[in-house]
Amino acid sequence: MTARIAIKLEYHSGIPVYKQMTDAIIAAVRSGELRVGEKLPPIRKLSEQLNINPNTTARVYRELELKGVLESKTGSGCFVLPQEPQVLSAKEKQAKLQDLLEKITKEAQSFHISEQELLRHLVKRIKP
Repeated sequence: MTARIAIKLEYHSGIPVYKQMTDAIIAAVRSGELRVGEKLPPIRKLSEQLNINPNTTARVYRELELKGVLESKTGSGCFVLPQEPQVLSAKEKQAKLQDLLEKITKEAQSFHISEQELLRHLVKRIKP
C-alpha cells in the first residue's frame, strides 16, 4: 500500500520546491507519519498531486535516497528506511526552535491568530 503524504508547498516563499518537498518528507519520517517500510507514491502520481514537474519529484527521491531516508527498489518503488535517532547540539536545537517558532508565528498571523492565543494553546497542549 502506498503512503499518503501531506505536503504543503509555498510557491512564493523563496524556498525551492524540491527543498520544501525534501524537508516535508524528512519531517514526516521523523514524526512517524511515514513509517519504516512504507512505499511512497510513484513519481508521476505525486507530481500530479502537487502540480509540479516529475523531474523535481525524481530529484527529491534521489536526494532522500542519498541521505539514507529512502530506498529505491527497481520496479517496486521507493520505501522509507529505518532512521537513527537525531541528536542535535544545543546550538542546532536553538536554531531549529527559532525556525519552527518563526514558521508557526507567521502562519498564525496569516489566520489572524494573536501570539497570546497561540501561546495559550501551546501551553494547553503541553500541560493537558
